Amino acid sequence: MWQNLERPWQIAFEMAWEAYKSGTVPIGAVITNSEGYIISTGRNRRFDIEGSSPLAGTNMAHAEMDALLGLNEKKHPDIRKYILYTTMEPCPMCFGTAVMMNIRNIYFAARDGFAGATALNDKLEYIKNKNITIKQGSQEMEAFQLILQSAYEYERKHPRVEELMKKWRKINEKSIEYGKELHKNKYFRISVLV
Repeated sequence: MWQNLERPWQIAFEMAWEAYKSGTVPIGAVITNSEGYIISTGRNRRFDIEGSSPLAGTNMAHAEMDALLGLNEKKHPDIRKYILYTTMEPCPMCFGTAVMMNIRNIYFAARDGFAGATALNDKLEYIKNKNITIKQGSQEMEAFQLILQSAYEYERKHPRVEELMKKWRKINEKSIEYGKELHKNKYFRISVLV
């Protein structure tokens, strides 16, 4: 499967893995320009203690925000043709920021039944007029992201872990169960140490 992924997806998942290894939410993001070249990358940095990003350690330190930070239309006049790739459906903050920064193409790997906000695309006239294209990746990408994400949430003992899992189980129950089992067996932690 890995070899069949477009390069931006590979980098986004590498960023998600880097976030996981750093002890923070395993979500990665990539922005490509109109020619498909990678312009920016980002990863979740919410729990980075010594992160280099000005957002590190804050609730704003989502992968998409990290990737969008510093982009401006003067330096990127074709920004409306850019694509934001993210391993998890953007939350309201990240979706809203992409909208306001004039990103018109948002591709995500896994649906997020808990905080995903791409449904806002056709809810507000302001956003509808922007004609944003939203695409979801393959079932395999979604399954992997949900496995990694659920393993992480069980590991960090999120206070609302079962509420999260209930929402994500509606998307892909097997992935959540695999993530729980891999967490129990410390599979990803062993991989990090190797």
